[in-house]
Amino acid sequence: MNHGFIKLNRSPETLELLNDPNAFTLLTVIALRARRTDEFNIHNLKRGQALIGDYKKCGLTHSQYRTAMKHLGRWGLVAFRPTSRGTIATLLDHRVYDINDSEGDKPVTNERQPDDKRMTTNKNEKNEKNEKKDAHADAWRLGEVLLGSILESKPDFRRPSLERWARDMDRLLRLDGRTPERIEAVIRWCRTDPFWSANILSPASLRKHFDRLELEMGRCHATPAESLHDQIARMEQEGTL
Repeated sequence: MNHGFIKLNRSPETLELLNDPNAFTLLTVIALRARRTDEFNIHNLKRGQALIGDYKKCGLTHSQYRTAMKHLGRWGLVAFRPTSRGTIATLLDHRVYDINDSEGDKPVTNERQPDDKRMTTNKNEKNEKNEKKDAHADAWRLGEVLLGSILESKPDFRRPSLERWARDMDRLLRLDGRTPERIEAVIRWCRTDPFWSANILSPASLRKHFDRLELEMGRCHATPAESLHDQIARMEQEGTL
């Protein structure tokens, strides 16, 4: 059995999940059961995985259990894989629950690390966590910026999954190396272009055409010697960004 504790994050995803009590219950069970290490176990589960299937112990009917699984999978919180032993649930991120935030999870050792080394490690871990939080906040905010710009011209636009949009924005930031300022500038410009305003309706399409959009934006608005940085500054002054 796993020891320690799990942490419930105060996040937009947590607040949204409270509207689906069955999915919230199932995610809680998975977080409580999930392995915290890759050490040997009879079910050969990896870190972040839990064996589920006993829906009655969760206080759910079979129909509620299946629907909760569907919702958690659609939101990108958990991946499910049926096996002969039961269903293996794999936590995909820590937006709702952080299962590894326990000092008790660290192996016990008789060797005392030097204070400066221990402080450096803690500082690096804290910086990494802060960077992840900042990146997630930017991805979520940019998704809302894109949605808001679309709603300005089409108020009845079908509301998307902002969780999925945030994941696509995160790829644009983290994998493609785009800065939040560049992404927002392109989003704002797309809304002013008749063609692209009708075609850039999701972060996925924004990512696919980002280089072309940035080139066209530069050709339409930049002066001959204007850099991208200067262009963004000018757009901020003009109130178009």
